Amino acid sequence: MAAPIPLAATVLLLRENDAGLQVLLTKRAAGLSFMGGLWVFPGGRMEASDLAPELAARLDQAAIADTGSRMLSTDAGADTASVDLDTARGLLVAACRETFEESGVLLARPHGGGPWGNERLARVAARRVATTADSAGFARVLVDEDLVLDVDRLVYWSHWITPAFESRRYDTRFFALTVPSDQEASVDRGELTHHAWLAEADIRSHLASGEMKMAPPTRATLQDLWSSHRRHGGLAAMLEAERTRIVPPILPKWVEVGTEIEIVLPWDKHYLQMPGEGCRSLATYPDYLMAMPSRMRFPRVR
Repeated sequence: MAAPIPLAATVLLLRENDAGLQVLLTKRAAGLSFMGGLWVFPGGRMEASDLAPELAARLDQAAIADTGSRMLSTDAGADTASVDLDTARGLLVAACRETFEESGVLLARPHGGGPWGNERLARVAARRVATTADSAGFARVLVDEDLVLDVDRLVYWSHWITPAFESRRYDTRFFALTVPSDQEASVDRGELTHHAWLAEADIRSHLASGEMKMAPPTRATLQDLWSSHRRHGGLAAMLEAERTRIVPPILPKWVEVGTEIEIVLPWDKHYLQMPGEGCRSLATYPDYLMAMPSRMRFPRVR
């Protein structure tokens, strides 16, 4: 039996201003073996340190019970790891840790409330590089600075599983939230080379011109995000309304069409009859997914 696909977490950092809805995207270095040169959301693999017992006191247990209960494992039909509440907690921690490592934004607040203070912000920022090199260092930062993770702000957005034709696979949960107003994003110029806050028109223009390249889940998630924002009329209203959205697993099947790949999603009427590894297909899918195309073509990215 194949080993379970590693679990991962990805975060859509969002803000709204005169330019409309903007999302933070980062560009991975071209030489990386996994998604090199692609624009992505901050995120990465869940590590053993994300399950450390000392982190339990650094999370709101009600938020874990609420979000975690909707992340519990379903029969995805793939070699995905089972998810219990402890693992769900680890995924939420991973979402916060990876966001800090890759964007410098720490989704946390001082224990007991109160302002961050410039000195504490500076100390935390100075330890960012160390946490990138040692994931266990993230827990030490929280304990040393007496911080509590803002996991209650994370809205469970989607669940994608990398198709079997990819050499490296992840079972990834996506989360969305408004970026904290007192923090600014930056990249470390290591694995990531650029970052940008971009509106829908900018992203569509960069994709059309070929300046920006993305993996299919990133593009599909953006389309879902823009559609939801238009439907709800604003960022705050969108996140509040989507907090209880149904999130089924999405494991694309695929066919080669010339130099492109056509990915076929579980709500396509031919999905179950197609060869290849798939996920459990629901009898009825949420409206937000049914509004999306069930097939998408992309240049093959290697």
